[in-house]
Amino acid sequence: MQSDAGNRQPDNELAELLNLRMPAESASVAAISDAIAACLVGLKVPEAKQLEIGLAVQEALSNAVVHGCKQDASKEIQCRLQCDPHGRIAIIVTDPGPGFNPEAVSDPTQGENMYADHGRGVYLIRQLMDEVHFENGGNEIRMWKY
Repeated sequence: MQSDAGNRQPDNELAELLNLRMPAESASVAAISDAIAACLVGLKVPEAKQLEIGLAVQEALSNAVVHGCKQDASKEIQCRLQCDPHGRIAIIVTDPGPGFNPEAVSDPTQGENMYADHGRGVYLIRQLMDEVHFENGGNEIRMWKY
């Protein structure tokens, strides 16, 4: 993961392209992912970046459904897509859950974690995106692709 906060633009310089809400159920992840994918195509984002962003978004939304909302469809997840004047993409996923400490997440490339059938979402997001920040106590993830 590259994390260079100096590259990040102030929020007031970002154009919000999508602001979507979904019930916290797995079936909703595809619809939000498809809307983001369509927007990225419209922005003429290179295909390799589209695929990386798409997978990171799916992981972030799935984590929000499973961990943030405990698959309670009465809860709502928000996903926003923003772009700065230089074409850098920001995606923000927010859930109403209690949050978590991202530094306490086990490394899936170490020891017994390599054989686990879960626990790779945050790792994948960090590998796929150029910058990743967890905010609001861990119930919001801000992901950047340059």
